[in-house]
Amino acid sequence: MSQPFNKKTLDFEEKLAPLVGVIGKITGCEVVPNAQIAQVKQPPFVTYFPLTFDDPVFSDATANDGTFEAVISIDVFAKVMGQGMQICGDLRTYLLDPYVRQLLRTNAGITIQKATPARSRSLTDLPFSAVYHHGFDLTIQYYRHYTSPIDVISAVEGFFNTQKEDE
Repeated sequence: MSQPFNKKTLDFEEKLAPLVGVIGKITGCEVVPNAQIAQVKQPPFVTYFPLTFDDPVFSDATANDGTFEAVISIDVFAKVMGQGMQICGDLRTYLLDPYVRQLLRTNAGITIQKATPARSRSLTDLPFSAVYHHGFDLTIQYYRHYTSPIDVISAVEGFFNTQKEDE
């Protein structure tokens, strides 16, 4: 018997794929999830990591249907400080550009809301020799729609009869 929880309510990798693709086109770098840093052969590269996700934008949103927000940490790793700063700065600027924002909104259903200022960041125990690390946090919004297999009762026929019974 198939259970209602045997399917994904939202495929986050699929939802983030267009954003990851745009980041790769802007930077010309490999873009990987943060957990795959060890698999990257050579800087420069970009990583991403969702800090928060599925945060309702409107207070009346439900877990099933509505606009939700995610904060994605974007990090650039490079062997030369200037190169890392340049890639990070360009990436942030382009992601906030109306052209890229419209592209993602139209083609991916992702709305870029804001980006924190780019900063130098610190990370230890990297599988490389010394690298420079710069990044920012990107806030995006997306629509999430999930329909429960449980029928929702909106009315019971005859139950709410407003006519007065005969006495």
